[in-house]
This record gives sequence, structure tokens and C-alpha cells, in this order.
Amino acid sequence: MSIAVASLMLVIGLPLLNSTIKTAQAQATTLRVFAAVSLTEVLPEIESAYNAANPPITFVNTFDSSGALLSQINLPANESAGIPDIFISAARSQMNSLQSAGKLQSGWPKIVATNRLVLIRPTTPTSPAPSPAISGFSKLTNSTTSSPPRSGIRGIAIGDPATVPAGAYAREVLQSTGSGCGGGTYNTLLNSTTANKLVFASNVRNVLTAVQTKTLNGNTIDAGIVYVTDQAVSSTTQTQQVGSPAPQSCHTAIEYPAAVLTRTTNSTKANSFANYLKSTTAKSKFNGRGFGVPA
Repeated sequence: MSIAVASLMLVIGLPLLNSTIKTAQAQATTLRVFAAVSLTEVLPEIESAYNAANPPITFVNTFDSSGALLSQINLPANESAGIPDIFISAARSQMNSLQSAGKLQSGWPKIVATNRLVLIRPTTPTSPAPSPAISGFSKLTNSTTSSPPRSGIRGIAIGDPATVPAGAYAREVLQSTGSGCGGGTYNTLLNSTTANKLVFASNVRNVLTAVQTKTLNGNTIDAGIVYVTDQAVSSTTQTQQVGSPAPQSCHTAIEYPAAVLTRTTNSTKANSFANYLKSTTAKSKFNGRGFGVPA
């Protein structure tokens, strides 16, 4: 009888034990990833591919401008809570800040992707439309002396250069006088107090939205500067790319460094996934979304 009772208890207890183990495993395999908003589509694809080939991880992603994410990372509450485990920025500057502060694990960061900048405009501009139609990075200022004269340009959207890497790169393009660049027009656009001026957005996806909706912060938007990967997720009925991407000589190399933070409580899995970002599979996902990848 005692043997039968013990066996029954074992049968009853096994599901509870398995449930407890599964719950503990799920808790142990949650990774929080802070990533540049331009990675919104590709990062979940890479995470799904990782989970298909490895013991699954529950990913909790937070997307925003790299500068905004850096501010969140530096909050004492997030540091004490071990949030995030992994950071993927759209520029080196934010990552360098964390590295200088000793907040990155040894061996990090590593560059996992690259990008290009493009000028975009609404497919159907706000009436009256700029004349002639905006045709390049150096054609964003109204001018009576240009050939032909340009008029009717009201607002150009870029990310805030102080916190948005795409905005900082855009500033470099507009400051540059090299071939295919912005013709040194940044200060002219920045200092305008009426029409024909720069309008800053809080991240690069908000620039895309501003061009799609043709408005930002109460300003009419006639064009914007985003990554080629952002334009790729926009409908052609809303926006169109103007010409070719900015020559790489017009701006600092657009690179996406990834790193595991020292605060992580799941170092093994965090490093496993972060290294996977440089795998052949991950590279194909980046390429499929229009990103470049380092050799």
C-alpha cells in the first residue's frame, strides 16, 4: 500500500515539478535588448532565427533613438535592475560613452551592421508644392540665384543631432560641400525662423512619419533625411527616395555597434545572442532589410 501511495504522489507531483522547472527556465532566459529604432523590423527576425536554432529565449525589445536609450541605460533604477542585457546603437558615440564608464563586458562592442542615408519627399507634396521639385541634398534651400531658382520649400525634417544618430549624420551631410553632399547649407536651414528650415524629430522613424504625413510640430514638411532601411518600410504611395544615397564621403561611417552590458544577470545567454548578431544567418537578415554588414 505504501508503495502505491508513493507512486501516486510521484505521478501527481511530476506535472507540478515540470511546471516549476519550466517557469524557472522561462525566467532565466529573458533578455532585455535596447536597440536603435531603425532595427525595429530586422531584430525580431534575427531573434526568431536564433530561437529556431537554440534553446528559446524570451526577448523584450525597446526601440528608440540611441541617445534616448543611452539616457535610459544610465538611470540608476535600470542599472540596479540589470536592464538592459544588450545594447545595439546606431552610432559609436553612445557606445563609447558606456565603454568609457566601464559598463560594457570585455570584448564588446562589435559592429554588426551598417547603413546609408537617403533624402525622401512625400509622393504627393503639400500644395503649393516646392518649385522645382526637391532633387538633392544640396537643393533644400530657397534661392533666387540658383539655376533654376528654388522657392516654396517650407520644412526639412531630420533627427535631433544631439540624441539621434541619423540626425547627426544628416547634419554632416548638409554641412559638407563635397560632391553629392548638402552644399554647406546646414546653418542656413538651422537659423531660418520662418519657412525653409530644419525641423527636429525625436528619432529617425518620426522623421519618416513626418514626411509621410507632411507635418511635424506644426510645420509643413517637404522632405526628410532617413536611413535607406527606413524608406524601405514606407509605402511608395506615401514617400519616395530622391536620387541616390548620400556618398559615404559626406558623413561619418554609419555603423551599428552591439554590446553586452556588465549589469546583465544572464551573461552566458546574452553573449550567445550578441555573438549570433554576427552569424551568417543574422547577416542575411540584415542584408534582406537593406543593411550592410561588416566583412
